[in-house]
Amino acid sequence: MRSVDAARSIPFELPFGFPSATTLTYNYLYPAAAFVVAFVVGAFVARIVQTLIRRRRAAAPAMAVVPGGLDLASGSSRRQRIVPAELPPPPGLLAGRDRELDEMCDHLARPDRDGDALIVIHGEPGVGKTALAIRMAHLVSDQYPDGQLMLRFDSSDDQLTEDRLETFVRALRGPREDMPERADLGRWYRDRTRRRRVLVILDNIGDPDQIRPLLPAGPGCLTMVTARAAVPGFPGQFPVALEPLRNDAATALLDRLVGGDRIGAEPEEAKQIVAAAAGYPVAIQMAGAVLAVRKNWTLEIAVRRMRDMATDLQRKKVVAFSGILDLAFALLTREEREALVLLGLTDRRRVERWMLAMLFNGAFTERTMPENVAGRFLDRLASARFVERRVDDHSGLLTFRVPVYVHAYAATHLGSHLTSPEQQRARRELTEGRRRRNERNADEYLRRTVFAFLERGQLDDALNSARESLALCRERAAALSNSDSGALAFATEEGLTLAALAEVNAELGWIDEAMTGAEDAGERGSQSPRTLARALRVTGSLRRRLRQLPQAEADLLAAERSVQNADDRDEHIRVLRELTALQAPRKDLETAKGYFDQAQRLCAGGGQSGARQLPAVLLAYAQVLRECGDPAAAATTLADAERLTGDPEGWQRLRRPWIRLHRALTLLDLGKYDQSREFSSAALEGFTTLRHRYGSGNARLALGRAHLADGNLSGATPELEECHGTLRRCGDRWIEAESATWLAVAYHRAGRGQEAVDLLSAAEQAFSKLGDEQGVRRAGRLLWEVESSLPVQPLRPLPGVREWITAVGRQPTDPAGTRAGI
Repeated sequence: MRSVDAARSIPFELPFGFPSATTLTYNYLYPAAAFVVAFVVGAFVARIVQTLIRRRRAAAPAMAVVPGGLDLASGSSRRQRIVPAELPPPPGLLAGRDRELDEMCDHLARPDRDGDALIVIHGEPGVGKTALAIRMAHLVSDQYPDGQLMLRFDSSDDQLTEDRLETFVRALRGPREDMPERADLGRWYRDRTRRRRVLVILDNIGDPDQIRPLLPAGPGCLTMVTARAAVPGFPGQFPVALEPLRNDAATALLDRLVGGDRIGAEPEEAKQIVAAAAGYPVAIQMAGAVLAVRKNWTLEIAVRRMRDMATDLQRKKVVAFSGILDLAFALLTREEREALVLLGLTDRRRVERWMLAMLFNGAFTERTMPENVAGRFLDRLASARFVERRVDDHSGLLTFRVPVYVHAYAATHLGSHLTSPEQQRARRELTEGRRRRNERNADEYLRRTVFAFLERGQLDDALNSARESLALCRERAAALSNSDSGALAFATEEGLTLAALAEVNAELGWIDEAMTGAEDAGERGSQSPRTLARALRVTGSLRRRLRQLPQAEADLLAAERSVQNADDRDEHIRVLRELTALQAPRKDLETAKGYFDQAQRLCAGGGQSGARQLPAVLLAYAQVLRECGDPAAAATTLADAERLTGDPEGWQRLRRPWIRLHRALTLLDLGKYDQSREFSSAALEGFTTLRHRYGSGNARLALGRAHLADGNLSGATPELEECHGTLRRCGDRWIEAESATWLAVAYHRAGRGQEAVDLLSAAEQAFSKLGDEQGVRRAGRLLWEVESSLPVQPLRPLPGVREWITAVGRQPTDPAGTRAGI
């Protein structure tokens, strides 16, 4: 085919002044065509860019916010760094301490100060040393981004230096980082703090030698020490001597605590109360708490009560502010006074629930106080400021600390509330109770308490029992050296207890705590097949829940090998149950059937204990049937499982709502939305009765999905919103991402597209971090659909781009179409 010369084929001449064909082509037709092509391509590219910008949005909500948090999240988990944030909340009111705060801030800001900082706050008990240290720490905490640590000492505490170092090391190590040997704890701590800026508070020290190994090695670190007296032997320290408050500051503090115009209305009585407090902030706070709950009292009534309660013995002034203690004591009930007086018999300042129960039951043989009731009494005494709430650093156990002045004050009331025989019986019962605790078998105790409470749905009791057992194990182990022949046995007991605590945490949805506890249990009990089997089962169950299937299978198969050498039928059933459930996401019905049959045979030969485990085994197999596309068979299996939970003794109170939840999900697959909502509501009611927040969140998710499938958007959205809010505070990141995905679907249908995009972006990130490829694909597909439905927003040119386009467009061109000057 011949080429055609367009210019020669034109049969007429163009008018004068009209551009030539070449000029017309190059200057007008080509640019117009290029503009059309650029517009189409640009619109398409803009759409893609806009989508990418949305999906890479830096403001995407985080899926799991944990105080203290995880830093340097990239890389392997063993290289992740924990940033501990262990400071208690700042004191609500701190009057009359501005001068001390200014002096400490000025000291830290001095340019000539070399090396790390050491501030020593010293003064009498009750003068407010700890409150001042905590307030100061909060003021400067942003200057110490690598963490804030706090350790409280006790005069009756027999912890070794290695135990305290271990507390700090556990706080600073990564989530999967191995614990160093006890002999290497000091070196590890110094190396870890040498190049960091860490703030450390050592509260209520007695011996200066106690704190030397705990001082961080970094030149940019800050250590704050509180003590009754100055601490010699530390050159370069900055001492702060804390005195009682002046009358004006004490009166102002009392006025703020009481509120209203009660102080101004009765100034003379207010002066008497302030004088009785002797300027001690703890006494003023106690008086303020008394008056705040008695709003109908005049100050004159309070002063009279204070005088009436005082006796000749109290007038000996065992403490400077005994009058305020008299006032608070007058408001206690008879049982609360008895509990407080019994604390005067203790030989330790740290008190646990069982200790008060032993003392009470020994003193009053005609009455009985269970441990949970003793815990409530201690909590009431803490509200009245007679004892302080503390959390054990190792186990997370809530304990109580009796201040020195309260212990002395309680001892003055012994004679008026307890006879000598009652005091002797109380002391004897406490000693006997301590002996029984030290001699008890850990495995048997866990079966009788933690696992029994867990099956009955008594979650708080199960958690407290596990924590108390762990605290006891570590107390007993601390008294032994690593070379002691009993060290291995105590390590095994500690491993069993850690595994039990991990199982409770897993039930509550606290995945990180459960995983850490189970891994520690495996390390501590590596020589015990029973301990190792439990620890591996818990880690395998957690990894299955997080859809980390290869790791879950490895853990569970190792658990099966260990449990066969442990002669533990109940644990073998639990392992087979988890192996059965593992096949659900894999859709492997044949393998699941083999594990299920083994578990059933063990249940049949396990007597009453095996019968109690059968509903859980049936639940696991029903999950596999449902995932393998047979919801009808799954529904039948779940119905059989629920019939077995009608135990009048309440052994299946926890299992029943989980079975009902899965019945709801199965009915949802069958399209029976009304019945699905009924079972979801029944599961929600069961979890709510048990105060099981994690289970309630899962039940609300099923209920919201049923509403959503039935087209009831107004019913689905609030359920899914509450579900997501609940699960965000639990710790299971997979179910949190799952709830975010379904809530995004509801938002998308309601026209709330941008909110749906935010949720799906966060869910996609969470699934990716967990390694759930299926979840990533599902969230990504939904995200693309939602973003595609949003109106395109015009892209704003970057600064200077508009001017550049204008300048280029004004440059002259030649007939050949080349840019002048280019």
